[in-house]
Amino acid sequence: MLNRLTVSVLLVFILLSNLQAQRKLGEATFRHIETIAADTFEGRRAGSTGGYAAANYITKILADHDVKPAGDGSYFQLFTKVYPNCRNIFGIISGSDPELSKQLIAVGAHYDHVGFGKNRNSGPIHNGADDNASGTATVLELVKHFSKNKNRLKRSLLVCFWDSEEQGLIGSKHWMENPTVDVSRIVFKVNIDMVGRLDGDTLELQGHRSVHGLKPIMNQLNEGINIKLDYVWTMVANSDHWPFINQKIPGFMFHTGLHKEYHKPEDDPETIDIEGLEKVGLLARRFITHLGTAESTPRFREESLTEKMPRP
Repeated sequence: MLNRLTVSVLLVFILLSNLQAQRKLGEATFRHIETIAADTFEGRRAGSTGGYAAANYITKILADHDVKPAGDGSYFQLFTKVYPNCRNIFGIISGSDPELSKQLIAVGAHYDHVGFGKNRNSGPIHNGADDNASGTATVLELVKHFSKNKNRLKRSLLVCFWDSEEQGLIGSKHWMENPTVDVSRIVFKVNIDMVGRLDGDTLELQGHRSVHGLKPIMNQLNEGINIKLDYVWTMVANSDHWPFINQKIPGFMFHTGLHKEYHKPEDDPETIDIEGLEKVGLLARRFITHLGTAESTPRFREESLTEKMPRP
């Protein structure tokens, strides 16, 4: 029989092991940001050389973890809208359950940024460490986690990396009009956009009203992480969850909020809150695990698109 001292030592060991694992998650996510938001990527404007370099970095990680391509015959979906030669990126991590694996949980982030800002070909580089290297990096770590056999979900994951979000959600809108998989298979959309600046503040869950019963699920999953969650009432077309909501697919966005470096050259890796980044990544991991293993997924709230904010 274990004595109290032994039990106490084991509990401390487990706690320290969990903390170390979380730190590793934050550091691993940050290393992606350092790469994607480096000057050599020139701000990742949609369709640019830097954007292509970022896309190649992403697809190498997908290939290294045996994620199946889900674009147009490859990981890519090419399109030309505001800028030429843009590329969305898609992969599937197959679920383990013969029936539930037919369903898809879409998890995505936009990887483009604004390049040199108003000057298209020269000037200060806008590296977009938070916007949205932070979301891209978080999704990449989710890919690494869920592609391991021991973490495989019952439902399948569709991982999405959107191009040309900065020009008005062009990439995600284009895909909804020209999908590379059957959209009817998608049961939920998790969007991760700007999650690198928690700094002890709140994590916004934008679009949460599109989902029945989300709050108690998130509050329970947040136990032990203890992020302050802000269930934002307003639902606006401000990121790539919106085209899915418009198609009555439930979903929402993780977002740590705007800041004074937003769309400025100063949005660099040194401004990232690594501890907050790992907390958001852990909460996203828990939530996606819940979605991927639960008997059913939360339903779409039809009234979310028309209801008015209650008066105080």
